[in-house]
Amino acid sequence: MQSVAYIPMFMVFTSLVCIALVIEHYVRNRDRNNDQSWRDKSPLMFRMVRPIVNMFTVKVTESIDQHKLSILKDRLSSAGMSYAIRPEEFIVTKRVFLAIGLLMFFYVYFMLELTSSTVITVVAVIIPLGYFYPDIWLRDQIKLRHHNFSKMFPFFLDLLVLSMRAGLNFASALDHSVEKMPLGPVKDEFTKVLRDTRTGLSRKEAMVRMSERVQMPAVGNFVSAVNQAEESGGEVGEVLSVQAQQRRTERFLRAEKLANQAPVKMLGPLIGLLFPITFIIIMFPIYIKARDSGSLDFFFQ
Repeated sequence: MQSVAYIPMFMVFTSLVCIALVIEHYVRNRDRNNDQSWRDKSPLMFRMVRPIVNMFTVKVTESIDQHKLSILKDRLSSAGMSYAIRPEEFIVTKRVFLAIGLLMFFYVYFMLELTSSTVITVVAVIIPLGYFYPDIWLRDQIKLRHHNFSKMFPFFLDLLVLSMRAGLNFASALDHSVEKMPLGPVKDEFTKVLRDTRTGLSRKEAMVRMSERVQMPAVGNFVSAVNQAEESGGEVGEVLSVQAQQRRTERFLRAEKLANQAPVKMLGPLIGLLFPITFIIIMFPIYIKARDSGSLDFFFQ
């Protein structure tokens, strides 16, 4: 019965894929008619369920605590998704994925004739995974973005220092450095800074907003040092040079720390994979000789 159930399982999976493709096509056509110019490109996970999400977004906005929405907004900003997904949309997406997990559980339960222990295992895996998968995805996006930002930020500061030493003021050097940066989170965030200043915000406020979006100590120190230098009339170029040196030192120390952690992280695979194979290779000839000599007959009587 279980082997026969794999055929409808494949059919259901194929149907879900087709439905997802239809939804994706519908969303693209609808976005051409609606004004979605403020949005960045949304992840595929969100685009597939956006029609369902939009049906319940207003109700969630009215019922969810505003403090919780504010915290989630900060996390989305830290992941670079503030212009792609709104906090209330993310909450509804979690609930939609929970519903998908429930549907998968009901299918597995009614089609595969599982035992009670297997049902408990399926419930313990599928349903929490469906609800918490968006949170796991968001956490991974934040870690990846912070890693890429930390790696590219010293290079950006070096570009700023070189541009100012070439005779440009800070505003022109910032514009020039952003233009020369490769695609990545540093270019995205400082592009938003330039966009905010062009819409009327002061450079200080725009940079403070960037620091709040990124939520990294290095960026906070940079913004505080630059704003303080501009307010006190200090030399911004010298401040940037010091900041670039500090960021390079931090990157070197971080790489050194990861290198020192590598042997410790290798112990698990070494003990779990290499040592058992080594013991098998060593002990197998000894076992064969002991068996042929009759030394193990006592244990098998």
